[in-house]
Amino acid sequence: MVLRHASGDEKHPTVLRRITGSFKSTPEPPDVVETKTRKLENTPNGFPRLAAFQSSEANFSLYRSFNYLHSRILLDLQDEITALEKELDDIDWDDFDEDPDRLRSREIDVAKAASEGDARNRRVILEEIRTKLLQYDEVLIKARTLESFQKPSDRNYRSVRRYHHNTKPLMDAEMDSIRSKEDIVSLRNGREWASFDGGVETMIGQLDHFLQKLFGCREPPLQKYFRTPELRAKTTNAYISLYSSSRIDKLINIMITLVIFVLLVIPVITMYLLTSESISQPSDGNAALNGTVSAHSNGVNSRTTFNAVGVLIVFTLLFSAAMSLVTKAARHELFAASAAYCAILVVFIGNLVVPA
Repeated sequence: MVLRHASGDEKHPTVLRRITGSFKSTPEPPDVVETKTRKLENTPNGFPRLAAFQSSEANFSLYRSFNYLHSRILLDLQDEITALEKELDDIDWDDFDEDPDRLRSREIDVAKAASEGDARNRRVILEEIRTKLLQYDEVLIKARTLESFQKPSDRNYRSVRRYHHNTKPLMDAEMDSIRSKEDIVSLRNGREWASFDGGVETMIGQLDHFLQKLFGCREPPLQKYFRTPELRAKTTNAYISLYSSSRIDKLINIMITLVIFVLLVIPVITMYLLTSESISQPSDGNAALNGTVSAHSNGVNSRTTFNAVGVLIVFTLLFSAAMSLVTKAARHELFAASAAYCAILVVFIGNLVVPA
């Protein structure tokens, strides 16, 4: 269901307005398109402004994982559970020798444990083991989840460090967390963020500032294409450029599509030009020269086939390098993609190279 906005007095539509009216959308009223954005400069300097900065962009959401402390807690719980396990084994063997019925019936064991008062029996130890295991499993699962978080790229980490250096939101003693680079994880999740992506964003920023100086613009001219109004409203700091990740992704997808297109078309055209000379060979009506022409044709065909294979090897290596550069494909994915690309070129060579 689509809700339409009530409007005031409307003029009687002309024929042209009736035809073009179906292609026009009614402008949204201001109270629908109005948005509220937290601005860095309107936030008190300190932890509030730092929180506003790190939440303004997913790449800046860098926090400590405290791997060392997780390991300490896990080791401590592990040792406690191990000691309880040994104590439980000792009680089991004692009851096996003195009262084996307690090991064969839970009801008997519970009844006798109740009559023992505050004595440390099997029921007490099992309850302690249950509590410790729940704590241990919770910390272990959380630690495993934290290990799956991505490490920030050097570019994003330096950006956050530059913000700390330029604005001094915290005292020096409070900055030990951001200095622990090996313990920092990123909350960014979604599109694979290879170094190529960061390079493209850096190139856009540099080009934007160059065009601003070149044409004397008040604002960088590429802002409206790569920065949403909400991102532009977050800060007026000239040293902070927040670009829309979705728009950067679209540009990168277009660039990757062009790279794949080039890597498919150029080798095909090159191999076609190399093998075209072996398709039509000069013929001579003199039968005495048939042997010479046949030998020449075989030599040309072998040479062009060898050249085509060389082109295949070169462009397969270029394709693998491009995959490694612009994506974060796993090793088996990279191998499968390269094998498929090579198979396409091999099929093309087989269709073009004609036996003499």
